Amino acid sequence: MSWWEALVLGVVQGLTEFFPVSSSGHLVMTQQLLGLTLPGITFEVAVHVATLLSVLVVYRERVASLLRGLVRREREAWGYAGQLVVATIPAVAAVLLFGDWIEARFDDPSFTGAMLLVTGCFLWSTRWARHGIPGPVEFIPIAAAAGVALMNGVLVPFLGMLALLAAIMGVSRRASRAGWETEPGWGGAVSMGIAQAAAIFPGISRSGSTVVTGMWKRVEPVAAAEFSFLMSVVAIVGAAVLKTPEALEQGIGVAPVPLAVGFLAAALSGVLAIRFFVALLRRQNFHSFAWYCWAAGALYLYYLRSGA
Repeated sequence: MSWWEALVLGVVQGLTEFFPVSSSGHLVMTQQLLGLTLPGITFEVAVHVATLLSVLVVYRERVASLLRGLVRREREAWGYAGQLVVATIPAVAAVLLFGDWIEARFDDPSFTGAMLLVTGCFLWSTRWARHGIPGPVEFIPIAAAAGVALMNGVLVPFLGMLALLAAIMGVSRRASRAGWETEPGWGGAVSMGIAQAAAIFPGISRSGSTVVTGMWKRVEPVAAAEFSFLMSVVAIVGAAVLKTPEALEQGIGVAPVPLAVGFLAAALSGVLAIRFFVALLRRQNFHSFAWYCWAAGALYLYYLRSGA
């Protein structure tokens, strides 16, 4: 891997880890477009740890406050920390039960394209999370995404994942209170955790699925984003601990300079992505990413079908 390829992959990881467009899906697509096969998993672990650093930089005051509360045995801090742990359990269970099957999906590029179309659909649903489901016209983009999936032979996985995420969001709304909350609570933690488990698949955005689910649970968008990003700390630390022995066994596989370039690129772009993400939530423009996901998914599926 050259330094500029590491730079591209690092920026892609940093931006898409926090933008609601799926980092795993974009890494799959980027490697495919570059004709690049990463040796081992060291680079993957490094850029994920870099995005962990991004979260700690942006939310350093919140993390410091939470740690102080834990040391002082404050009930609120221990409750919030417990919710973060609970939110991680569904993803752990999914990996333990279906890890091999999920991993095989990363070898199917068309599946990634289909899941990007799904990501666009649930991002679009944030238009309705506050004001209720509108008229049939609002469903035209989703019908168009289904048409793209049909033309590319991926309608079944598209509809299956769309139905799963729709069920998660529907149950979340049914279990929510009448007013909007500033914290996810235990119910919100479970709902967002299940959404995070679905985002293990390439093409499903972790940040997008968790924040959208939080909004359907009537958690204020900025508070849902904060919880989602702090959830990622637990998830990334756990994944790094599990994958580090494998990475050491396989060897570094990447020269020090590209590895350092990728790490720094992921960390810096991650900080920018988080700040931009939260700004969009405040302006209630979160759904605008749906158009990008639909376009990226459709173009990628066309690229695969054309055999380019």
